[in-house]
Amino acid sequence: MSSQFLQRRDGESQAGSPFNNPTADLILRTSDNVAFLVRAGILAETSPVFHDMFALSKQTSAEDSREAKATPDTTSSPPASSPEVLEVPENSDTLDALLRICYPISNPAFHDLELVKPVLVAAHKYQMDIVLETVGTRLTEFAREMPLRAYAIAIRYDMDAVARNAARHFLRHEWDPAGGHPAELDGINGGAYHRLLAYRRKCVNALLDMCTGLGWLSDSGWKFMQCESCRRDTPTPLCRLRDSDVEKKPAGWFWQYYKRMAARLEHTPCEEALDDVLLVAQPVRAANDCSTCRAAAFEQMLRFMLKMKREVGRRVSEVTLEIR
Repeated sequence: MSSQFLQRRDGESQAGSPFNNPTADLILRTSDNVAFLVRAGILAETSPVFHDMFALSKQTSAEDSREAKATPDTTSSPPASSPEVLEVPENSDTLDALLRICYPISNPAFHDLELVKPVLVAAHKYQMDIVLETVGTRLTEFAREMPLRAYAIAIRYDMDAVARNAARHFLRHEWDPAGGHPAELDGINGGAYHRLLAYRRKCVNALLDMCTGLGWLSDSGWKFMQCESCRRDTPTPLCRLRDSDVEKKPAGWFWQYYKRMAARLEHTPCEEALDDVLLVAQPVRAANDCSTCRAAAFEQMLRFMLKMKREVGRRVSEVTLEIR
């Protein structure tokens, strides 16, 4: 239990500010026996479930009041008004985070995906759209480093945009089908997992021709396609650029570099796979052995890398994840 909750003599704990205001009109008691003093109106505005619950409670109270007036008890004084107590199954940490998103105060900081999950479950149950949106944003941030976990959670709770974002981040990580899987995948059906893997395969396939040739690249005076000595001294394949009718052999130092990039794209089919300064440094060092290529190698490799990243990004963006 968080230290922000104050223990009372009766064993019940009192939530901290702002959920300890004595003028509140509702008490939510959690599964670990912490009392949250809240405003029923705020909950009714953010949750259709609470709205209907309070509306039914008012209707029942009104009927009880009419019955009491019809048979007045003159022997006792009216009971003092006190907030209604509502038992909820969530624990105090989950309810605290849930309420902080509903209240006009700073949102909670979710540093752990394990805290996000129960809050998402509660928000889904109470139909709190504002909480689902806030938690979805945080889940998207987690997806960068934990894409499979984020994808499974998003699929389970019909958060399509988050699922697509997680699938895109999944491409950035090498994937070993024999390497096990996170527990969150057990919460979705096999079809959803299969569609994620199919999306990855489609992205790899979209880049296949880039891994074997240069037909995607326009002719912009590339030195590595013009140097006769580099092309003569190494066994490289004939390649045709996009706007050329002539097949030429690229320079050997360039082709070795290109094969390394192609291998990366097969394992991580996204432009982020090319975000490595060594991918430029290595061919530039190799080009120093050629007096013709040496002077322009650095500038041309930076320009080539940018063009390749853009082409990879364009192709991957055209691949769609099938959610259902």
